[in-house]
Parts: sequence; structure tokens; C-alpha cells
Amino acid sequence: GAYKLVPLYSCFLTIICNISPYWRSMSLVAAVKLVNLFELFSSPKFLYSGENAHRHLALLLEVFNNVIQYQYHGNTHLVYAIIRRKDSFGRLASLTLKRAQEQCFKVYGDQNRTEYDPDRARAIENMDPKGLPNAGAMMGGDDMGDRFQPTEAWLTELKVSLPLETVSRLLQHLVPVVDDIVASKQGAVDEQEILEVLQDIVMVGLLPVPHAIVIRKYQPNQYTALWFTAFMWGVIFLRNQSLPMFDGQCIELFQVSVQEED
Repeated sequence: GAYKLVPLYSCFLTIICNISPYWRSMSLVAAVKLVNLFELFSSPKFLYSGENAHRHLALLLEVFNNVIQYQYHGNTHLVYAIIRRKDSFGRLASLTLKRAQEQCFKVYGDQNRTEYDPDRARAIENMDPKGLPNAGAMMGGDDMGDRFQPTEAWLTELKVSLPLETVSRLLQHLVPVVDDIVASKQGAVDEQEILEVLQDIVMVGLLPVPHAIVIRKYQPNQYTALWFTAFMWGVIFLRNQSLPMFDGQCIELFQVSVQEED
């Protein structure tokens, strides 16, 4: 399922974050996909899946901040996408402990059951002889601990770690502008007209002072090592078929799961 890719999220987001200050022109599709990703990471099901799940949100918000502060005029698609989803950012900024606990209980119900927690999966010692994570460690066993519950300390850390100030300032100044345009056209407004207005707005002095560009270096871990190893040997195997170097019946490039019909 989708949880199998969770260990790679940080790697993918780090790559996007590293290039974001230099992203001069983002397409409409890419802008919508990034904002959709924000809604996914801020959804109760993902946000309360583990104590450190909000770190993905921090990286994604840093992407938004880099684009807004360093490449604003070439990325009005992203700016407009953020404005259209302003409620999602507002809910996260105004999150309270009571609401977090209610949302967590609504999504996960009984707190005594144990499910997969991507932040507490064991490291290399939980791998089988083939270098694959054990099923028990990945899906949650007795050693995975109890289901995460939001606490005051967790909420404080979340508020401190999420760089929401730049996006909040952007929404504070641009939402009224877009609302005025829509009101003047009685709701029948062309999206391109809004993009042109956003393009002409100068945000200098309205946004916080641009932060220093941070480039994060690659840090190997067992999940990325496993992915790169499987990819490398897959390429070697597939490119050596004319004069086979390996016994094809003994090579396992991937596993196929077959679900039995009821």
C-alpha cells in the first residue's frame, strides 16, 4: 500500500526542497500537485500517524517559502493554488490540542490498537537475510509501541518547527486582492486575469526577510540503500539478456501479491 513509500518521502522532499529556490517557472499541474501534497500531509490520517510525521510538512512548507521568496514572479500558478487552498493552511495554523485529539480519535478510534508508525520502524536490525524489512517491523508489532496520541509537547514542537510565517503573510496580503477581483466581476472572472494581477504585485517589504538558502546533503539509510541496490541490479539484469549472465529462474526483481477473491 501507500505506507510502503513513506520511508522515501523525506528523500523525495529533500530533493524538491534543494531545487526549490531555483524553480523559476512552475507549471499549473506541478503547482496543484504540490498543494495537494500539502493537504495529504496535513490530513489527520497522515499527521497523526506518528510523532514525527509533521516533519514532511516542514520540508514542504520550506519549498513553498523558497519559491515565494526567491522566485515569486515566475510562479504565480503556485501562489494562486495556495490562495485557493487558504483554508487548509488556516486550519493547520490554528490547530489546538483539543481539536488534534478529537481528529486523531475520529480517524484512528481505539488508541490501544497498534498500526504501522513510519517514524518508529526499527532500523537495520529488523531486516531479514535478504536485506528486506521484516513484515512484523513494517506493519507494527509488539515492539512498535502504542498508537501515537497528540500531546501539548507535540503541539508545541509542531508549531515551532513549521515555517508558516511566509505563507501566512502571503495569504494576508493577497487573499483580499483576489476577493476584490472576484467581487468586481460578480464571480465570473477569468483565472488568467487573476494570474496577471498577481504577477504585477510586488511583495518586497510585505514578506519576511528572505532566509538563507539551505541545501541538504544526501544521508544514506537502509530504505534508500535497498531501493538503489534493487534498481542497480535490475538494470544490470535487464541489459544482459542477449548473452545471459544470470539464471533467469533464480532472479527475483520484485514480488507480485495476488489477492484472493471472495
